[in-house]
Amino acid sequence: MSDAPAAGRLSGEEILALKFAAHRQLARWAKKPTLRAHQHAQRNALKRAVGVLQDHALAHGCELRASKAGGAL
Repeated sequence: MSDAPAAGRLSGEEILALKFAAHRQLARWAKKPTLRAHQHAQRNALKRAVGVLQDHALAHGCELRASKAGGAL
């Protein structure tokens, strides 16, 4: 059996990497004096995503599924 996660599934290490990258991008945006409208929207979405990634239930990984409304991840 392979150690690689199945398609559509993130390992705990991958979730940690996403949290690190998200925090790093938020720190970059925090240093900018002004953000464009779309950057504000992206920043807010990223802050919400970080909140979800902080959930202890995701510490060992999670399965990704497309929503019916959005259709894409």
